[in-house]
Amino acid sequence: MPSDLDYPSITMPLPAGQALRLHVAAGTVLHAAAGDMALAGPMQWLAGQCHVPLRRLRAGDTWIAPARGWLTVSASRSGALSVTAPPGWLARLRARLAWRWQPALLRIPDPARQKR
Repeated sequence: MPSDLDYPSITMPLPAGQALRLHVAAGTVLHAAAGDMALAGPMQWLAGQCHVPLRRLRAGDTWIAPARGWLTVSASRSGALSVTAPPGWLARLRARLAWRWQPALLRIPDPARQKR
């Protein structure tokens, strides 16, 4: 899934029989570039019971994570999986860190200006 967007993206090979655990944010895009994969997660609570949705990604299929959480991707046939983080998460993180660690600006009164 080539893209000219500046969103963080990674494509990883997934040999047959291999499983991959990922923690994804809501809006993360998973694209099966090749192969056949089973996708489990993210976990949901339904009527007090833990439910893990299952779905299949075949070559060319794309899925967008509806919520953040852990996913397990298992390959039944060798393939490649492209994972693209949702737009804006890096900018929001940078802004939050800049705000959090920004030194407080204090005005120091100048006594020479007050004596006029």
